[in-house]
Amino acid sequence: MEDNRIISQELEEMRSQISILKNKLEKQAIVNTEHIKRSVKGKMSEINRTITATIFMGLFAAIYCPWFFYTQGCSNAFTIGTGIMLAVCLLLTVIERIKLGRLDFSQGNIVETARTLNKIKTHYQEWYKIAIPMIIIWLAWLVYEMSGILGWESPIAIGFYCGAGIGVIIGAIAGARINRKIIGKATEILNQIEELQKGE
Repeated sequence: MEDNRIISQELEEMRSQISILKNKLEKQAIVNTEHIKRSVKGKMSEINRTITATIFMGLFAAIYCPWFFYTQGCSNAFTIGTGIMLAVCLLLTVIERIKLGRLDFSQGNIVETARTLNKIKTHYQEWYKIAIPMIIIWLAWLVYEMSGILGWESPIAIGFYCGAGIGVIIGAIAGARINRKIIGKATEILNQIEELQKGE
């Protein structure tokens, strides 16, 4: 009889310890979930800021560049073509920013959030396929236009071509860094969402 009482007490104590452990694990899971959500929110804000900054730079370029080439005596076709190219790039960036702005990780569907974010990531990964040929064609056209205005051997022409070359290199490096940053942060968020889904 005494043995049964002891066994019963031990079982009750084990149940109590298991219950305590379960509560601790549940609390830990909640803490981990909240930590992941905060981290995701912070990374989304960072992507938002980066894209918003590129929008402002794109808006400046879309206004200034056509005006500059017009004042330098470039053809209307080149001036308008430059304006259209920059306006389309700006519009595509604004569209991606709007998509990202509509995501509400705290309230929305995680699966839908991941799907939309993956589309944004793919857009930036695939952008090189459009941007590189477009820039090469535009640069060739720019050289053709300016050679007709400045010639090839004058100090002004050489200065312009050197300055344009340096500007293109700086712009390409800055653009590549922005792209890598957005892709990297999107990848981190997608990995955290996957981790969060596994924990649910």
